[in-house]
Amino acid sequence: MTPAAAPVLAGAPAPAGARVRRELVHRANEQEVLVSPPRPEPDGGYRSSTATAAVSPYYRDHPGPPLLDALLLVEACRQAALSAAHEFEGLSTGIAFFFNSIDLEITDPAALAAAGGELAITTGFEALRLRADGSPKQIAYTQHCATPAGQPAARASMAVQGVPKDRYQELRAYQRAGSPPPTTADLRGAAPRPDTLAAPHRVARTLAANVVLADLRTGAGGGAVEATLAPDLANASLFDHDYDHFPAMVLIEAGRQLALHATGAPTAHLVTAVRATFPQFAELDAPTEVVAVRREQWVAVECLQHGLPVTRMSFRVAPAGEAR
Repeated sequence: MTPAAAPVLAGAPAPAGARVRRELVHRANEQEVLVSPPRPEPDGGYRSSTATAAVSPYYRDHPGPPLLDALLLVEACRQAALSAAHEFEGLSTGIAFFFNSIDLEITDPAALAAAGGELAITTGFEALRLRADGSPKQIAYTQHCATPAGQPAARASMAVQGVPKDRYQELRAYQRAGSPPPTTADLRGAAPRPDTLAAPHRVARTLAANVVLADLRTGAGGGAVEATLAPDLANASLFDHDYDHFPAMVLIEAGRQLALHATGAPTAHLVTAVRATFPQFAELDAPTEVVAVRREQWVAVECLQHGLPVTRMSFRVAPAGEAR
């Protein structure tokens, strides 16, 4: 059992290296927790710090400085907001959450690359509408990330919804015309990963366990690159606990990998902005195609199931040398 945390006083910083309780960020594994306990700010909002020492190797499996990672920033921002809403705003912990939208921009890549220490994340809620049972009808928030020296380095805005866990299965069965969805526990180990898995260097990774794409190919007409979603269901960073769908972070990882592949020099580029919307759940038992089209600095990516988009994303890409 996780011990109860000491009370957080307004303006009191968390002890150095402290991590927020796992249940407040919906994580099963301690190494997937990326932020400190939140604390209220005197002028409103909440302050957290990243806590990236001894985190999963997944967040270091890329070229460049560890903090210069859009996926780490998205997840840290998600955890900072969620923990503040649970701790201080009356949000129930018995909730199944799903993203509506994510918008993150690294505003100063050079400052982020040079940051010596953890980042400060300030969260402000623009909308926090809860039902009587404490479940969120709508949560929208904005965040700013600053280096230890106080330099602004990134900003984010996100919107999420959720339902009580005891109603979630009913919702999912309804969406699937009465058919209960399989889970990652059901499918893990059921089939080997494809022989056509992308080589890690082609998607700016070094470990095959962190590659989520197979069948890299040029689209019809040569204007797009395409791939098949093929993540490792045993990867505890991508699937920290049991899921009945592909979570948002897996879909964003797929988009990032294909966006960097689309540059033609994936390890020489980095993602400096992410925009994503999630119109539907991405089902585990449906083939998922990922399609990317580059338009100058931006790469538009869609994840498709049965020909319909389950995720729409855009990634801004830049030469990695610009961050140094």
